[in-house]
Amino acid sequence: AMLKQIAVKPVVTASARMTIAEAARAMKQKNVGALIVVNAGRPLGMLTDRDIVVDVVAAGKDPDAVRVEDVMRKKPATLREDLGLMDAARVFAKTGVRRLPVVDKAGRVSGIVALDDLMMLLGNEMGLVAGALAAGLRKAS
Repeated sequence: AMLKQIAVKPVVTASARMTIAEAARAMKQKNVGALIVVNAGRPLGMLTDRDIVVDVVAAGKDPDAVRVEDVMRKKPATLREDLGLMDAARVFAKTGVRRLPVVDKAGRVSGIVALDDLMMLLGNEMGLVAGALAAGLRKAS
């Protein structure tokens, strides 16, 4: 399976100039835990609900005064939509983040993938492989 098939669409995006309060409302409205911050369709950063809690709320800052660009994680790693699941898993392992933007060949955001979803799919694939191997071994013996 390619990432293109499993990436969550449409992606909820934000602009770097939005306030944190606006971004939080967008998350609530669309029921997502992360926004991809874009400029002309290309990913500039990622903003998660945890970033808002830790860097704004817990820090006692005003969500109406702080901008997305002040809190977002800049230059996120991206996943090309033509990657396979194992390659995507390697990128996650390198970055240590839980969600990554998926981009098309032109570098524009086309989706978002969560590590948890990827692990579930990899688990399913491993289960299928294991089942096929077991069936083959039964035939061979």
